[in-house]
Amino acid sequence: MKMFDFLNKIGEYFSQIRRLETYLVFDLLFPNSWKIPKRFVQEDKFLNNGETEDGKLALSFICDFTSKDVEQIYENIIGIINFNLERLFDQKVNELKTLFDSQKLDSLKELKFDINQQTEIPNEPKKKSNRVKSTEEITTEE
Repeated sequence: MKMFDFLNKIGEYFSQIRRLETYLVFDLLFPNSWKIPKRFVQEDKFLNNGETEDGKLALSFICDFTSKDVEQIYENIIGIINFNLERLFDQKVNELKTLFDSQKLDSLKELKFDINQQTEIPNEPKKKSNRVKSTEEITTEE
């Protein structure tokens, strides 16, 4: 796989890649609400760097500088992204089911979806925290 394809696939979550002696370190920034399934984490090759000032979860994935290990890290990162996007999808489907179950047909006919993303909540103070969540708080058995 070409490096551009790899970085393009992890897109907005990519922060940086570093080389430390014989290791590569992939730094990623995930939404703070995301869970990291344990099946995608090798405890000795994973570092939880805590939260950034804007509330992102800063994680580092470490591997030997070999084609096989880089491919494994790539698969793990893609697995984490897909897992959390599927969780979000399921959550939104359940919200829609609840809405459809609780509303009358006439009001549902007027239902519109606005896909514009709001980047921050108005009048909400910015969260500034350097607290490092324990690995148990961000990893899950799922």
